[in-house]
Parts: sequence; C-alpha cells; structure tokens
Amino acid sequence: MRVSVKLSLLLPVLGICQTVYANDAERGKVVAEVRCTPCHHLHLASVRIGPGLKDIFNRKPVIEGVPYERWDEVALDQWLTNPRAVKPNTEMVMPPLSGRDRSDVIAYLRQDKSDVDQD
Repeated sequence: MRVSVKLSLLLPVLGICQTVYANDAERGKVVAEVRCTPCHHLHLASVRIGPGLKDIFNRKPVIEGVPYERWDEVALDQWLTNPRAVKPNTEMVMPPLSGRDRSDVIAYLRQDKSDVDQD
C-alpha cells in the first residue's frame, strides 16, 4: 500500500480519536492550573496580573479594547489561540496552546462554578 493511501485511511481515525478526547473539562482544569495561574486567579474574580477567571464564561470582557460582547467558545478560542491578533497591544503573553488544550480549557471554564469565595 502506498503511503498516501495509508495516510488517507489513518486521518479519519485520528480525527475520531481527537473528537473523543476533546472538551475534557477535568484535563482543562489541569492545563489551566499550569498555564493560566501564573497570571490569573482561577477561582476568584479579582485581578492578579490579569483578570480573574472565575465565571468568565458568558461574562463581558473586562479588558478594554477586546472586541467581544461576551466570552463564549469562539471568543475564548480566538483569544487563547493568539491574544495579540485580537488585541495587538495586550500585555498577555503566552506560549501557544494546542487545539486540544484550548478545547479542554474552554470546557473547564464553561463548567467551572467554584464554591470558593471571591473575597
């Protein structure tokens, strides 16, 4: 079998595997704890270096100049893919997140309703 034929048979299987593991909120929590907590509180709305991420999903952005009405899947994905493409002068600097990591972090942020006080 030629390589191109093998790849054409394998790519749909890889796509199915990626779909099965996408949107894993538990994994997203771990990724967020590693990648986001140096600058953001996960369970508080208060500012650390950047705004707190508690209940961020469907919340209006507090960052001036961000062109979104609210943080939804599309807005969060665009922001986490390349914050400077969304707001060129943003201070947010982060190494790129893989598509799976972004999907999982967004799933976590969507479902996170922490019982931790905001004080």
